[in-house]
Amino acid sequence: MVRIYPDPILRKPTRPVRPGSAEARAISEALLEAFARVEGLGLAANQIGFPLRAAVVRLGENADPVVLLNPRVLWRSEELEVEEEGCLSLPGVWAEVPRPKAVKVEYQDGEGARHVIEAEGLNARLLLHELDHLDGVLFIDRLPPAERQRVLRLFREVQARKEGVPSTAQVRA
Repeated sequence: MVRIYPDPILRKPTRPVRPGSAEARAISEALLEAFARVEGLGLAANQIGFPLRAAVVRLGENADPVVLLNPRVLWRSEELEVEEEGCLSLPGVWAEVPRPKAVKVEYQDGEGARHVIEAEGLNARLLLHELDHLDGVLFIDRLPPAERQRVLRLFREVQARKEGVPSTAQVRA
């Protein structure tokens, strides 16, 4: 269901969605259905195979999920926070990622009405993470080269264990 790195769709920028269209209704429904089945705070359309500029996020522990059509960053703080981040498309690995501490994001709902979200901390990080997905950017792209290589090496090991393939350490033994 969720596309896993290095699936090429994760690297392609998405295209806008026309609110009120059958396509917008279909992607909103698909995102909400997929989101209900995963353990995460957000999900971008390309993560489930749709090259569309749409995402679903849960901004708060008990909040309902919100579908964002054509989201864009209006403003981001200069102040950064470094916190641990993971991704449903890179399961089993996490890294410390610098992100703006606060953000203002505009999006459209299913009918085309414009909304603005002002968020800080985890919610700002979540919004920026999902908008990165829509631009074909993964959290590993925000890491220094050596850390990126370490995370990708660990990811390959995690994937190999899932598939029952011996790790490089086991092959050498």
